[in-house]
Amino acid sequence: MSTAAIALGVAIATPLLIKAFARSKGPARTTTIPHADERVVIIGASSGIGSELARIYAERHAHVVLVARRMELLQQSVQELAPAASSIHAVQGDVTLPEDVRRITLESLKALGGKVDTLIICAGIISVLPFAELAGIDSAKPAVSESDYSHLLPTDPDKALEASTRIMNVNYHAPLNLASHFLPALTQTSAAGNIIVVSSMAGKVGAPTRSIYCASKHAAQGFFDALGMEVERTGVHVGIVSPGTVATDLRQSAVDLPKADATSSTETVPPMKVAGTKKGAMTAKACAEGIVRGSDLRQHEVIMPWFYHVSIVLQIVSPSLVRWLAKKKYGYL
Repeated sequence: MSTAAIALGVAIATPLLIKAFARSKGPARTTTIPHADERVVIIGASSGIGSELARIYAERHAHVVLVARRMELLQQSVQELAPAASSIHAVQGDVTLPEDVRRITLESLKALGGKVDTLIICAGIISVLPFAELAGIDSAKPAVSESDYSHLLPTDPDKALEASTRIMNVNYHAPLNLASHFLPALTQTSAAGNIIVVSSMAGKVGAPTRSIYCASKHAAQGFFDALGMEVERTGVHVGIVSPGTVATDLRQSAVDLPKADATSSTETVPPMKVAGTKKGAMTAKACAEGIVRGSDLRQHEVIMPWFYHVSIVLQIVSPSLVRWLAKKKYGYL
């Protein structure tokens, strides 16, 4: 790398790193909305990061609504956290279904007395297969005849398209629809309404074996970046959280894993080996704490851990190095 490129990298990185460590210059949102008065809706609250968020807000004595598909897990959380929370309710629903989103919104408003201060969207799914494998692209497939070109076609393009549609529905279309349903209440009933979207570093930097996942997160990043600028003048804040690897079970429910591999135990059929590493992964608790802190300070961008800010700078200064690091992490060197 040239001296000029290094100097440019330092010039760009310095303010970004300072910003990553710096506290918000304005007053924290908690001066406007005390902990015990905050009305919070958590989407994807049954496990992982969502359940840790539920615990934090309950311990702050907030009014909390937990939303997920698995009602039994939500009820367990409600029973456990009820003694600490000012109020806590469970709402079952599938956020990819428009009729469920409408019902979730109405039931949440009813539980919170018609007011919402904070909407946190952390429901999501992942993909873990190389795209060529998912689509059934086999470069070694022999030709049937000189006039038959079927060997040049993918054997399973429908599977790739179905996986892409499903992941976009969960990671992009559902958050968009949730935002549209909750925006009126956030605008009209909160002194400082927040929409917090849990995205991923995959929404900023590509990675092999995560192609359709990266696409869905890039789409969400673009939408909520723009939405935040549109609604800022109404008093509503949009924050996007981009963590690196988090130690959760997300990989085992990947949209493109064969069902047997996603659900079987290690005593029957061993789960498929997934590319990537969880070395140095954040805990779900640490991630949840960063999300809540970012919401309190109304930060537009929360990147965790802090050193991932460097990858954003490198993406500008030396994109080839970022590609090399991504290929190394996922075993593509």
